[in-house]
Amino acid sequence: MNKNMNETIDRALSLYENGQISKAEKLCKKILRTDGKNIHALITLGNIYYIQNDYNSAENYYKKAVSVADDNYPAMANLANCLYEEKKYKQACNYAQKAIDLKKDDKLAYIILGNSSQEIDNIEEAVSSLLTAVNLDPTDSWAYNYLSQAYFKQRDYLKAISCAWKAVKLSERNENAHHINLGYLFYEIALEEKIDSMVDCIKLWVKNYKDNPIVNYMGNALLNNQKIKMADTQYLQNIFDIFSTDFDSVLSGLDYKAPALIEKMLGDIYKSNKHPRLKILDIGCGTGLCGKFLKSYSKWRGLDGVDISEGMLKIAKTKKIYSRLIHSEMISYLQKNPKTYDLMVAADVFTYVGDLQNLFEAVYDSLKKNGRILFTISENTQNDKSYYLHISGRFVHSLEYIKFILNKSMLEIEKVERKKLRNEGENNVMGYVISAIKK
Repeated sequence: MNKNMNETIDRALSLYENGQISKAEKLCKKILRTDGKNIHALITLGNIYYIQNDYNSAENYYKKAVSVADDNYPAMANLANCLYEEKKYKQACNYAQKAIDLKKDDKLAYIILGNSSQEIDNIEEAVSSLLTAVNLDPTDSWAYNYLSQAYFKQRDYLKAISCAWKAVKLSERNENAHHINLGYLFYEIALEEKIDSMVDCIKLWVKNYKDNPIVNYMGNALLNNQKIKMADTQYLQNIFDIFSTDFDSVLSGLDYKAPALIEKMLGDIYKSNKHPRLKILDIGCGTGLCGKFLKSYSKWRGLDGVDISEGMLKIAKTKKIYSRLIHSEMISYLQKNPKTYDLMVAADVFTYVGDLQNLFEAVYDSLKKNGRILFTISENTQNDKSYYLHISGRFVHSLEYIKFILNKSMLEIEKVERKKLRNEGENNVMGYVISAIKK
């Protein structure tokens, strides 16, 4: 390789490392026109497409790099990682093992092999690989996080909690994702075993991180603190930002029915009017699951979506469904937009609010005359109270309370249907699909 080519490659790598992605891409492709087997340009192009979530293009370049140099560890490990993101888990395992064979003292390939093995239910391999990863780097909080998930699937709950706790401690209070993982781990274990066995550990978690609003909310929900009236804002922002990229697929796995149920009720209401002239708000729009069918009802006056999660809004924006997307907490947004909407929809959004009075008053104020809201709410089967904070961090409500608070807020019930909303563990979550009109 001549000196000029080395300098060009160094410049391309420097551009990539400094975030000048477009220039780096052009330079790498220029290099490949001269030297189609340049391993550095191939890997860098793979990296460029990987960070842009164009995994198909990234895979192609990594495979070319591997075909040029099958003893190149970065090419092999990056290909394995890319295949994992594409959910090609068996292939990811294969290339991760090849990467390990090339370099046995680097944690990355072990983490990829461990996570990919989990996805195909080879839990023994997952635990073994991730144990090697944490032994290679005992300071890697994410390796412990992944290992906790593998132990949970192995039903070794004590080790799962221990590893999740280690991840929290290693993150030096700065990584809320580890706190959320620990909270959900407690919750998932509680679905299978009595939570009494974990109470002391949960109390210690809340005590040690008393200034963290996410820990406070999740911990108090797990400890059955019924004084809480609404989910913490930072908790909601963090949890939905973290889950935004996998949100649609996760809900599909839960047999999530709320959007389809709302769509059906809308069809029943507007069946004689195929193109109503409605200004619509999708409350807690998320990634746009309701927006898909709301769009046809809003062609004249537009469809707005409001959500507390920037991550969710980024996904929704790519679908090009909404006239406007607004990043805001829902009650404050409604209060700032009086008499604006003909129709509002909220699919499994009010489950994060216990006391619904302020919310429904804001809904009333933001609806136009004769405006309508359709929403789902989970049924309280825990006790005879108006609402109950479940250990999942979600509220369930009695139908009597919903009727009372709607009437108090000058919203008149039009339709009520009791339906299955989703799965939670092995249980069906029952609830109500409700339509109400501004009096």
